[in-house]
Amino acid sequence: MSKNLLLTLTLILFSFMSSCSDDDVTETINETFIIGKWTLSSITENGSNVNLNDCQKMESLEFNTSNEVIIKTYSSNSTNSCKINSNNTYDYSVDHSSITIQGIGDSEISTLKNNKTLTLESIESSNTIVKTFNRE
Repeated sequence: MSKNLLLTLTLILFSFMSSCSDDDVTETINETFIIGKWTLSSITENGSNVNLNDCQKMESLEFNTSNEVIIKTYSSNSTNSCKINSNNTYDYSVDHSSITIQGIGDSEISTLKNNKTLTLESIESSNTIVKTFNRE
C-alpha cells in the first residue's frame, strides 16, 4: 500500500512540475545589462521592416548608472550629411521586462545574442514598433 501511495504522490508531483513551462515565467532584465551605449540597427512597424537611412542608423541610446538615458537622433541637412537632430536626457526605470523612459513612454525590453543586442517594443498610435539596438 505504501508503495502505491508513494508512486501516486510521485506522479502527482511530476504532473505539477511538468505543467510549468518557461513560457509561464516573465523574463526579468538585469538593470545593469543596459548600461552603456546602443546604436539603432533596425526598426519594424507591425512586423514590416522599415528602411533606415544613414542618419537614422546613427540614433543612439546611452544608459548610465544614475538611471538616465541620453537619446540622440540625427537628420540629413541640405548637403545630405547627418547632423544631430536631438540630444536629450531622460530618467528611466526597469521593472522586470519593461522599461519606462520618463516623457517617452513604456516599452517591453528584451535581449538577444549574448547581451549584445537590445530590443525595445512599444505601441505608438495602435502600431507595434520594434527597435533593435547593438551595443557599441
